[in-house]
Amino acid sequence: MSESLKVTFVSHACLRIEGKFGSLVCDPWILNEPVYNFTTWKFPAAVMPPEEVYRQLDYVYFSHPHEDHFHIPSIDLIPRDTCILLAEYTCKPGLRAQTMERTLREMGFYNIKKIKPWQSLDLGEGSVFTLLPACETKWWDWENSGFVLEQDNYKLLNMNDCPSDKALYEQVDKQFGQIDIAFIQYAGVSMFPGCYRMPIEEMKAAVKERRTSWIQQRNVLEYLDIKRIAPFAGDFAWLSDRMWHCNWSNRATPLEFKEYVETHERGGGVELVLMYPSDEWTPESGITKNHPPIDWSHYLDHIKEVKAHYQSKISQLEQWIDSSSLDDLEQRTRTHIAYLQQWIYQEDIVFDVRVRFVVEWNQKHFNFVIDSSVEEGVRFLWDDSDEVDQTLYINEFIWAAVVEGKMLMNNLQWAAENNQHVPFRLEIAHFWFWFETHIDLNNRNSQALVDSVLHPQLSKRLRPEHGVFTQPNEWQLPWLNRH
Repeated sequence: MSESLKVTFVSHACLRIEGKFGSLVCDPWILNEPVYNFTTWKFPAAVMPPEEVYRQLDYVYFSHPHEDHFHIPSIDLIPRDTCILLAEYTCKPGLRAQTMERTLREMGFYNIKKIKPWQSLDLGEGSVFTLLPACETKWWDWENSGFVLEQDNYKLLNMNDCPSDKALYEQVDKQFGQIDIAFIQYAGVSMFPGCYRMPIEEMKAAVKERRTSWIQQRNVLEYLDIKRIAPFAGDFAWLSDRMWHCNWSNRATPLEFKEYVETHERGGGVELVLMYPSDEWTPESGITKNHPPIDWSHYLDHIKEVKAHYQSKISQLEQWIDSSSLDDLEQRTRTHIAYLQQWIYQEDIVFDVRVRFVVEWNQKHFNFVIDSSVEEGVRFLWDDSDEVDQTLYINEFIWAAVVEGKMLMNNLQWAAENNQHVPFRLEIAHFWFWFETHIDLNNRNSQALVDSVLHPQLSKRLRPEHGVFTQPNEWQLPWLNRH
């Protein structure tokens, strides 16, 4: 047990926090396994073995059920008697609000504490954990949460992906005052332009024109009194040759975050704490660098080395997906779509959007349309030739993997190619958020089919080993010894 507050950055949004109360691990996606239909990896990669992350573990906190925060293979390695801290979604009762608890209990976890918004929990020795809800103005992202941890006179804020606004941070500021260190997502990833069907030169031009939105980061600087800001939860990479271009087209870097903070009028007095996997921070000593620095002006070279290290695993994963059966694929698709239509979630539909899904099959194709409207709800339409807002082109083996239950429909926009037919409008964004939240009924995790009625051909609902391929020397990345 550490007397002082100590934070170890594990990877992505996973922190190991130690103090007088014991130890707390947040949002463990600690394995070097991909998410979002097995497309998206971490970079920098995790370097701490699970037994080190979970050593003498007292608490685990999950902020929300997205698989880069609620990663089933990583969760499966946690001792089942560990105390689990979850948000109680009082604003949105229903099955979706219980996804994490239902999954954890089925995995064998029983010591689960549900915490209401703004409720404080004494972790022991006077250390207090207070749960923060998502802001009310971002109603479509209600399942996120954050927290403030207080020990002695120190205050740590963890916002992970939790959307904020002025009203939320004014309440945080009123209740907690000055924050010693704030962990905030340094930038999300964008599906545009890398997941769109366009020539490579057009994609490069789109990247040059694209501007990163720093709304969440600006809110932290403008509405809170913080001493230090630590960017995290934006460390993504694409290691498959099919999606290599996404490394420069779909992500921001900590360097861009650093430039934003330094040029913001209120960022001058804020210390930037840039941590890599295994780096540590304490209020007394500051940051201890255990990870070699990354030259972000040449970060693609680093990713190539990680790709080479995991090439065997990448190839195994692609072979597994591409082994999906194409037999009677259209008829099996119609059966699968019928299940979806029967159980579809018909709430929170505030958009009129039409998207065509085209399964490209041996130079042929079949397609269906998802037609959504405020009046009619969401419908799956076959033999529909009317105009649509977008077309999603899906490789036959990718779609076969969806029908077999290997992959999830709600994350197809990461594994397919989109084509935009109309000027972008906010309704389209709302459609995709609804789609990735509700299309598979309360589930964002390929390893946990909580609502298995959609996949009656599967014998197991929880599959921590699903799509996971281990290899020797998993943590011994070749470039870690670079100085």
